[in-house]
Amino acid sequence: MLIGQDYPKIEFELFGLNLVEPNAFIGDLIIFLVALYYYFKVKKQELNGSDDFLKNWRLFYLWFGISFLCGGFGHVLYNYTGVMGKTPSWFLGLLAPYFIEQAMLSIYPNVSRRKLFRQISTIKLVVFALLELVILCVFDISDAPEKGLLLPTLSTTAGLFICLGILGFYYQRKLHPSFKYLWYAMIVLILSAIPQAMKINIHQYWDRNDVSHIFLLLALVLYYQTIRHYRCSSL
Repeated sequence: MLIGQDYPKIEFELFGLNLVEPNAFIGDLIIFLVALYYYFKVKKQELNGSDDFLKNWRLFYLWFGISFLCGGFGHVLYNYTGVMGKTPSWFLGLLAPYFIEQAMLSIYPNVSRRKLFRQISTIKLVVFALLELVILCVFDISDAPEKGLLLPTLSTTAGLFICLGILGFYYQRKLHPSFKYLWYAMIVLILSAIPQAMKINIHQYWDRNDVSHIFLLLALVLYYQTIRHYRCSSL
């Protein structure tokens, strides 16, 4: 077990390619498949009538899954793609939480402020995406790729703290009890950040990314509990 530092990257050969981090690729692939499963679950619910709430949650699951699929390839092909192979997942990491924000703000009870808040969410996405692009174009982060995650992490933390934590608690009281699952999910996401921040690596084949993946999978399940129960109550 290592704390405060990472194990050396696992290297392996497949089809003549020198690949790395098979565990990260497998974990990212599992998240992609689970997210895709819930994408179709939400899409099925839309057969009974769609709205912005369902549409944006569906898009979240889709782009969240794709971001991890891209991230998996960014890990396993790092010897060939370097930092640039990770950038698609960073930009998609900005996009996916945006759809949670839009979903939650689409049912904000104060209709007169709803449009304004959704516009602010969109502006935030554009600003952070442009700043991320500037960082990648101006600075050389090849020796510290984790710097490329800084802006996506800040944007996601701010957006989800408001939409899962604050609005989740508020909607639980005002709209439906099932919104409690969203602030539960926020707590789970905080837990997922601990092994990353402290670099807690249980084993070379079960590192901090793998531990965080478990919490992220649980969050995907909790999101859907709110979607399912709230949707049933509104039919």
